[in-house]
Amino acid sequence: MKNFLSKLFFVLAVLPCMVSCFDDSDTEPPFVVEPATTGIYVLNSGMMDSNNSELTYFDMLTGEVAANVFMSANGKRLGDSGNDMLVYGSKMYIAVTGSAVVFVTDLKGKIVKEIAVNGGQSNLSPRQMTAANGKVYVTYMEGYVGAIDTASFAVAKAQVGPYPEGIAYAYNKLYVAITDGNNYPHFENKVQILDPNSLAIKKELEVAYNPQTFHIAADNAMYLVCWGDYGANPASLHKINPYTDEITAIEKVVPTNMTIGTNGKAYILSSVYDENWNQSIKYYVYDLKNDALEGELIPSDQLPDGYCIQADPQSGNVFVGTSDYVSNGDMYILSPAGKILAKFDTGAINPYKVCFIRK
Repeated sequence: MKNFLSKLFFVLAVLPCMVSCFDDSDTEPPFVVEPATTGIYVLNSGMMDSNNSELTYFDMLTGEVAANVFMSANGKRLGDSGNDMLVYGSKMYIAVTGSAVVFVTDLKGKIVKEIAVNGGQSNLSPRQMTAANGKVYVTYMEGYVGAIDTASFAVAKAQVGPYPEGIAYAYNKLYVAITDGNNYPHFENKVQILDPNSLAIKKELEVAYNPQTFHIAADNAMYLVCWGDYGANPASLHKINPYTDEITAIEKVVPTNMTIGTNGKAYILSSVYDENWNQSIKYYVYDLKNDALEGELIPSDQLPDGYCIQADPQSGNVFVGTSDYVSNGDMYILSPAGKILAKFDTGAINPYKVCFIRK
């Protein structure tokens, strides 16, 4: 039986190239955005075991796109299966799972530090990250959470549940999604709450199966995407009150990923497969204040093969990366109302994460 998690990496290698923006003939550069956002980095995850993850940079002011930024800056490949990226302070942190490394770079993509954490028999494989109080916290699929000191780059680690994925910081607590993702179809359904200083487990919450990513709204409510078991238990969305850790299931939502905009709305990407692995994609708008679905952000036939979704916290525009798993991905830029403002070829496969650069 096919595993949806592995499908995320079924892609082919591409040649290094420079690509131009706005292949939609109805759109002309430069693309006008909020002045605070000057550009974005796209992490393309590539194909598992193919060593073809890569960074793409999109200049929001000129409309120019540069592919293979990491290779150009460092003379080496980013590695195998890039899974997460964040900007914290003046540096970027890039978690590359298959290569078992977190790269620390400047905002041009030049390596400052390579961080590999020994797990006994081999280095640990980083998955997702969050940052707070001078530390970058990392989940490792072998069952650990690490805390990277952003000044010294020293790493403290502690064992948690099997195959942790998402991690979030709220109210001096670390929330860690425990999936047991290597034990398909018997996934875990726990969120462990850690002390951010000692990394000791303080509390455990029961959620839906296969919890994946956390998303924090402006009112500090936390939303957790759970992927289910790809069978009898479908994907679901939970709301967590970080003050009390009370959990509320949100009905009628089947999320694969989501992002929270500047307008009190969440944009939900729903990618569902039937028993024959035929894919159905929807893009929903969810009103967080009223806990209600508003409808579709954009019809799926206008934006096929959705793969990732993220909102610019400055402009509120929504970035949707698409992938057919065999060719270069596209990145679409949508207004909060769902109008396509621009589109560009990322020059690599599986655009998986977007980071916003500001001056």
